[in-house]
Amino acid sequence: MALDNTPTSVRWTRRARVLHRVVGLALALIFTTLAITGTFLSFKGQLPYLQPPTGRGEKASLESLLPPAAIAERVLALRLPDARSLDNIDRIELRPSKRIYKVRLEATSAWSPPRELQLDAATGKLLSDGVRGDQLWLDLHSWAVFGEGSKIVLMTLSGLSLLWLVGSGIQLWAHPALVRRKKRVRQG
Repeated sequence: MALDNTPTSVRWTRRARVLHRVVGLALALIFTTLAITGTFLSFKGQLPYLQPPTGRGEKASLESLLPPAAIAERVLALRLPDARSLDNIDRIELRPSKRIYKVRLEATSAWSPPRELQLDAATGKLLSDGVRGDQLWLDLHSWAVFGEGSKIVLMTLSGLSLLWLVGSGIQLWAHPALVRRKKRVRQG
């Protein structure tokens, strides 16, 4: 059995380099997904699949606009398969400058985008019926598409691992430089 005469600091550095590479490679998939989905999401306003263009309603005073309850009733009256009850309506947003209500329905599954309806705030007339693909991409971006637990665990571990990669990268860069400097001082 041969004795290992390698100094402890050199053995630690070798192990740290291997661990740094393994953690970096494991995080590559997560960070690649973040980069691709984040880039795609930056075009949210330009791509109709991600966000339907916002329409305009009839000119009317703020006091004459329909209340949200009336808008909810009109949405339910459309008898859409994904809007059978109030529980299917995620939110109703008034856009006063455009005089429309944006009604967002709950997604039917984790992998399907939620539906967005736009109704005239004064008349209640349906102006647009589209999907909000940005939510699916946002859920992919945060890994929430795999469940809230996955999102919390993966994002927390990714953040902590990224901090560790920065620290170990600095250490792996600085340690050899310090060793070389000490050698030069001893030799000189």
